[in-house]
Amino acid sequence: MPVLPDKRLEQIQFFETRLPAWQAAPAAAIGLTTAQITALASATQNARDAFNAAQAARSASKGATTAYHTASDDMRELGADLIRTIKAFADLQASPGAVYGLAQIPEPLPPEPLGPPGKPVEFAVALETGGAITLSWSAPNASASSGAFFTVARKLPGEADFSFIGGTGGSTTESRRMSFTDATVPASAAAQGAQYRVRGQRGTVVGQFSDGITIEFGVDGAGRAGVTARATPSAEGGGGGGGGGGEGGPLRVAA
Repeated sequence: MPVLPDKRLEQIQFFETRLPAWQAAPAAAIGLTTAQITALASATQNARDAFNAAQAARSASKGATTAYHTASDDMRELGADLIRTIKAFADLQASPGAVYGLAQIPEPLPPEPLGPPGKPVEFAVALETGGAITLSWSAPNASASSGAFFTVARKLPGEADFSFIGGTGGSTTESRRMSFTDATVPASAAAQGAQYRVRGQRGTVVGQFSDGITIEFGVDGAGRAGVTARATPSAEGGGGGGGGGGEGGPLRVAA
């Protein structure tokens, strides 16, 4: 088993603890000469002094690093305030670019226009009292505050094309889902079903149509109102219907 510890500081402490006893013992008692013990004592003191100097340097370095970070933070905060002042001043000038050029600050790029709302998905359908049909859905990038609007088109049995029947605004903090109630759907469409599709737009930029939805509704022999819905391929941008309500999952139906 090694006598000396592995760590440097522990080695210094090892000799500092034993040197007094070695110096006090008769030379012949432990087999060392006075010169050997004196040399070790000097080496141990040198090691201790070097350790203390290293500790002081580390502390000084930490203090210097803290001072450097504080100074650079102050500089950044003040500089950022001045840059904001330059930008505000440039915006009031007839030639903002000249101000930015003199200040050697890149001129802000014009904001990119928002794209259209995403494809409507996750449809739910409800049959209202009186026979009206209410559709609700969700869509990405569809907040009303950003100008999102959704148009609803319908195709009745026997009609060749979809026709615009109304629209609704985008989502709000009160309602993350959009909805539209079709109060003009005729009872004659109940058996074969009325088809709907929804598309978002923002200004003149239009988005992708939802998958088509066929809704059948009416009252059964027991006098119970009911509604069923199934996804159908859209004629424009709708893709395959399968058994779901688009990318967001299957249709949800509420009577």
